[in-house]
Amino acid sequence: MRQYSDVVVVGGGASGLLCGGMLSERGVSVTVLEKNESAGRKLLATGNGRCNFTNRRMDLSCYYGNREWLAAVLEDCAPEQVIEIFEKIGVYHREREGYVYPYNNQASAVVDALWRYCGENVATGCQARSVSGEENHFRIKTNQGDIACRYVVLATGGKAGTGDGNGYKLARSLGHRIQTPAPGLTGLICGGVPWKQVAGTRIQGRFSLVIDGEMCRGETGEIQVTKEGVSGIPVFQLSRVAAKALSRGCSVEGEIDFVPPMEIESLRQWTARAGLAGIVPKKWVPILQKGKDPAGLCKAFRFPVEQTYDFTRAQVTAGGVDVEQVNPETMESLVAPGVFITGELLDIDGKCGGYNLHFAWAGAMAAAEAIAARLRGESLDNP
Repeated sequence: MRQYSDVVVVGGGASGLLCGGMLSERGVSVTVLEKNESAGRKLLATGNGRCNFTNRRMDLSCYYGNREWLAAVLEDCAPEQVIEIFEKIGVYHREREGYVYPYNNQASAVVDALWRYCGENVATGCQARSVSGEENHFRIKTNQGDIACRYVVLATGGKAGTGDGNGYKLARSLGHRIQTPAPGLTGLICGGVPWKQVAGTRIQGRFSLVIDGEMCRGETGEIQVTKEGVSGIPVFQLSRVAAKALSRGCSVEGEIDFVPPMEIESLRQWTARAGLAGIVPKKWVPILQKGKDPAGLCKAFRFPVEQTYDFTRAQVTAGGVDVEQVNPETMESLVAPGVFITGELLDIDGKCGGYNLHFAWAGAMAAAEAIAARLRGESLDNP
């Protein structure tokens, strides 16, 4: 590993690899530190291995966190720009209802392209243990020795999946506030139902959250029932809301509408004539028939939410570095100048559909452009 680079990127995930590649392309000496023996491991698993890497339907409502701050980040990064960058580095795309994937449907196409883009600049099996500011440079201590640099990019990711949360320690040591991390895009562990009896069923319904007795919000789609509770995309989209509410000590309930297209009176007429068969999965019939109003239960079946799955089964981290301490136009820290922070390490997370990766790309692009411009300026000032 080099002893000095203009820039050290800590983390060889989505944001770190793109940032490293863009800097290298601009002639910047860059080293990407990746703690695992291969970079992009989490990226390989995204989209069930298909890697939905952006979405044409980009909207702030698809994100959680400080949306005013986020708007400034996304302003200079349209989905078309992301598609263009990936086609340039060798990833042809296809689309389905706005969702953008590699044409061959394989996340490995994205990871391999980013590896090639970074060239020989990735140091694998290299864990950053500390980052300290010294006169005119930073020093990063790693398990493979020290490396000095002019600028640092923290792109470690969060705690979800293969993440270890090391980025929070590094960011905190540099003076950053950390909003408590929680699992996002994950399933929920629930009570009140013999879940093992109905496990494996799939409900084409609407899942909603009820917090402290008040209806919060809902999502429609395929709800997957597990031995512990509920999962599936509608649940994933709301898991962050549940996690944050539970952390505040709120009462959280889940509610399933088994038949969203039917109004309650139409459903009562149906059940009076034909029962629940053909309306709900067979395993659910005895549970829903226990009530005095089976149709009413079908439209609003409630149960307590006890907790989310843990970080190892989450796709993204909700929480992280407080974005108010980061310049949204450059991703540079406002409390540790020369340090740039991108991706999941920040307190921004999105719904399923390519939104989290798009945010990772946007931050990587902004940081790379800002750092390259800064280095060009320094070069001109010191011919």
